[in-house]
Amino acid sequence: MYEKQSRGQTYIVYGLDASGSMKGKKIEACKRAGIALAYNAINKKDKVGLIVFGPGVKEAIEPTLDFTRLLKEITKIKPSKETDIVATLQKAIELFPSGNITKHFILITDALPTKGDEPEKATLEEASTARSKGITISLVGINLDDKGKKLAEKIVEIGEGRLYVVKNLENVDKILLEDYYSVC
Repeated sequence: MYEKQSRGQTYIVYGLDASGSMKGKKIEACKRAGIALAYNAINKKDKVGLIVFGPGVKEAIEPTLDFTRLLKEITKIKPSKETDIVATLQKAIELFPSGNITKHFILITDALPTKGDEPEKATLEEASTARSKGITISLVGINLDDKGKKLAEKIVEIGEGRLYVVKNLENVDKILLEDYYSVC
């Protein structure tokens, strides 16, 4: 308890890719993982936010201790269309409060950004903006191809977070919890 008080509160925002490529088992495993993350973090009195994205930000919840609200939003997620990671990073920056707290964004996706003229460049620029505001970024990549893995490596390098490449969907919840415990 003493260590927790001296460290201060941790704010986690979970960004879930709900683009069309996440249909079926991928989205279901990621929803379960998001629920496990929210439950564990809130039990430790850390606040959890949610961003659901596809061709834009579909839903955004500021970091909260309201597990029921998060649970309702996570369970109704349905995949559709493109992947806009830039808008997701922008929304994450908005959701985190300023101040001397731990701010960590976990991005979970299976694809490269596809929205905009230069989506990869814009994504890296926005990751840099987030980091300059004290937000660390980890990425959980679901079956990333080589190009996706290279971009993911750059995002977490800029964001001073961790990259997890997932081949087995059964491990997504464990990976999210491992990342959460690494920052709290």
